[in-house]
Amino acid sequence: MIKKRMIQIIVLSLTTVVAGVFAILGFARPAQAVTTVKVAYATTNYPITYQNSNKQGDGYDVAIMKAVDKALPQYKFKYTGTSDDDVLIGVKSGKYAVGVKNIFYTADRAKTYLFPKNYFGVSDSGFVVRTKDKAKYDSLKKLTKNHGKLVPIAPQNGQYAVIADYNKKHTPKIKLGSADTFVVSDALKWVNEGRYDAFFAIKPMFQANVEKKNGANADLKGKLTYVTLGGIKTYPLFNKDQKKLAAAYDQAIKKIIASGEASKISKKYFGQDNFKLLNQKFD
Repeated sequence: MIKKRMIQIIVLSLTTVVAGVFAILGFARPAQAVTTVKVAYATTNYPITYQNSNKQGDGYDVAIMKAVDKALPQYKFKYTGTSDDDVLIGVKSGKYAVGVKNIFYTADRAKTYLFPKNYFGVSDSGFVVRTKDKAKYDSLKKLTKNHGKLVPIAPQNGQYAVIADYNKKHTPKIKLGSADTFVVSDALKWVNEGRYDAFFAIKPMFQANVEKKNGANADLKGKLTYVTLGGIKTYPLFNKDQKKLAAAYDQAIKKIIASGEASKISKKYFGQDNFKLLNQKFD
């Protein structure tokens, strides 16, 4: 037994010596294999996902994914700017491993894509209403109380789920019209014209279309107002075969959010800590 123990000690010592010699001679240990991950982002969703003046991916979603990449040495993320539709089509087909573009969770999307367990951002979501009628429609309760009409929402949109959930718990209910698609500019005009009383949107959209000097609906500045109702969690969207990558992401993003780094990134791109909006109930 003693002899066996001595042999183990000698082998261990020799291993340590050899490792030291290799280090002195400049021989590195075998490098960890690195897997390249193709990440798609939409280029026209400032400040969430866009291309900066250097034609590089930028925005909150891109920045948070770069933080995830930094925390995962076994992966190297390669970013591709593309259209909103191609992000979805490309992730579904496997052209991209993951896509980002302010994506909300929906049961319908979960049938086609892999959602990770942990969200990575929070979207400032609320109503666009006529400024003169703000007091009448600045909450879900007031919209129902004053018989306000809500612009129809696409069923696959996370905002549709918010209204549907509200209707389950409250009476009277908000009339939830369904629309597959429409142009945002049209929805803003409909509210201004009085065809509808509220448009469920996100703050950056309102800022880009109405408040920006040369926005598509800059002529409606002052006539329309945005009111925050709460925050909706946003996620990266993974291809169904990327379970290992999604699991690694989940471990990394928990630490990034817990450390406060995600809140700092939110303040940089949105001018506010959107994570605090999760404490604000839609009501």
